[in-house]
Amino acid sequence: MKYWFVFGFITSVLILYDCSKAETRIIPELSKFEVVEPPLDFHLSTVCPSGLKLEKGFCAIDYRYVPSLEKNGGLGQTLPLVKLDPKVIDLGRYLFFDPILSGDKQLSCAHCHHPAYSLSDGQKQSIGRGGIGYGPMRKNGVILKRSAPSLWNVVYMKNLFWEGRASHLEDQAEGPLYSPDEMGSSPEIIESRLNENSDYKKMFRQAYGEKGSKISASLVIDALSTFERSLVSFSSRFDKWSTGDKEALNTEELLGYNVFRSFVARCAECHPPPMFTNNVFATIGVLDSKERDFGRETITGQDLLRGAFRVPSLRNIAKTAPYMHAGNLNTLEEVIRFYNEGGGRGNGAPSDLRIHWHVRKMGLSKKEISSIISFLNTLTDETSMPKFPKSVPSGLPVALEFESFQNRSSIK
Repeated sequence: MKYWFVFGFITSVLILYDCSKAETRIIPELSKFEVVEPPLDFHLSTVCPSGLKLEKGFCAIDYRYVPSLEKNGGLGQTLPLVKLDPKVIDLGRYLFFDPILSGDKQLSCAHCHHPAYSLSDGQKQSIGRGGIGYGPMRKNGVILKRSAPSLWNVVYMKNLFWEGRASHLEDQAEGPLYSPDEMGSSPEIIESRLNENSDYKKMFRQAYGEKGSKISASLVIDALSTFERSLVSFSSRFDKWSTGDKEALNTEELLGYNVFRSFVARCAECHPPPMFTNNVFATIGVLDSKERDFGRETITGQDLLRGAFRVPSLRNIAKTAPYMHAGNLNTLEEVIRFYNEGGGRGNGAPSDLRIHWHVRKMGLSKKEISSIISFLNTLTDETSMPKFPKSVPSGLPVALEFESFQNRSSIK
């Protein structure tokens, strides 16, 4: 059984929940995603997800729009020709949505990277261990230091996490899995639980053959990372316009693109297509929500990178509010106005920050600001949104209904 899961009732819950808070929170537009009943035996799919194409038994990223994008001011980089096993992608999908990987069996990867919030969580700062619910209404639990970045196009990221402490997806996956503030798990917990689950034992053998006869934590990490590499977004209206469909963008959106890449705004200096990121770290002077966050300096020890964070991709940016590492800018208009006022220089940033020289007062008009926002909305493409399994092999509740968190299985 398949159906489009619409969060109408959640929207009303969110409004009531937020009205009870002293602090105003902007709820991002919810994304649509397909919820599917898994096969009775959890047999793994051999079909490539949308956005990928089957080539000699493997899934390859469909770059039908990218060559034209690169001619329109791209990075000029060679994009990876990854080959992903569709069965491993599907296995990783189940693991991503299954709370069995967390120490208390209550938190899955999807709680902080939920399809309803475009693979983010709508929180200013994510909530880890002990939290209840998901998305902006998640409450209680450990409040984490930063917001959860969206997972779209992470296959192209050279550095993961806001301060870049991981250089590939395998390291990134281990971070939340083993953090006591997040999923609070361990290789021993993961291996013990999955090797006792008959469905997962069968699924790992399907995906990995003989190598999957005994489930290891490293295979779990590989499956999760393979699934995350399949989360690509290259079919937006802007992509189609770049490929020749001149009706895909209207006059205001085209004006926004021209302002975006102009020498006045200089947005495209750090966010060039096709990735809409330059994969570097920049200090822009965004104020921290609470305690001081030194960003990239904590990794390199260089005061030059104090308060520097990874430049995020702008793809699907209209769906992933709130913004910045601290989640303290609620809307795209707030973001553009922050830059227009000179970034940190115009908003009281600490004087010891070496703010990027591109960040300065721009003097954009209201029309130019609104046109940039219109353009950013053309970068939305969620056609490769992963299918949400209505149930997972562990039998634990998935992050679909708020009420499902009131009746959880006991910890084994």
